[in-house]
Formats: sequence, C-alpha cells, structure tokens
Amino acid sequence: MLGTTVAMVLVTLGAVGGTAAAGTTDSSGALALPTCTRTSWGIPATESGDADCLLGQGVSNPAVTELQYSLKECHGFSIATDGIYGPNTAAAVRSVQRSAGIAVDGVYGPSTRAAMLWRVNGCQF
Repeated sequence: MLGTTVAMVLVTLGAVGGTAAAGTTDSSGALALPTCTRTSWGIPATESGDADCLLGQGVSNPAVTELQYSLKECHGFSIATDGIYGPNTAAAVRSVQRSAGIAVDGVYGPSTRAAMLWRVNGCQF
C-alpha cells in the first residue's frame, strides 16, 4: 500500500523521469512506475525483477539498502545503510542526479539508475 501511495504521489508531483512502465495513470496521463521492493543482481527492482521502478522518501525495504550501499561505496556518501529512504539518501540521490546532468528531484528511477555506479560490478555502470 505504501509503495503504491508513494508512486502515485511521485507521479502527481511530476517526479517520474525516464521511460514509464505499465501502471496507473493520473489526470495528466503520466504513467506511474512501480516501487522497487527488492534487488535483482544488486540493483533495485520490483518483485518480478524489473529494474524500471521508483524509490523515494518514506520507502523502507531491501531495495533502498542496496541503493544506499552503492551510494556509500561507489559515490562516497556518508549515509546509513539502514534501508530507510530518508533525507540523507534523497540528498545523495540529488547529488548523483546533478553530477549526471539529469533531472534533480531526489527520487530514484530509471534515469538515476542509468547514471549511477553500482557496487555489484566493481563500482562501474
């Protein structure tokens, strides 16, 4: 329930970037991506393994932990790896987004995933 609520809020606020997957639509016609709930090969993903998903403040699950590990180990951020997407994780994501020249909203999604270094492949793309 929380994941669906977060995804709908993100769409309503216009925070969804990148390609949209099948989902519900809001009044503007934008598609909501599902919330990442686990990892697939060390990258946040949905239960089915789809990496086109979202994470934002208020989400707490293993996908957030993996995101935090990569932000810490590959990008040098001093953040907790507690699985809670709070203000420090959002600030680290905004910094990665800013450095990559993509939309800066603090929400993890497909564009941020593509811009990040991941610890599962030796801190490479």
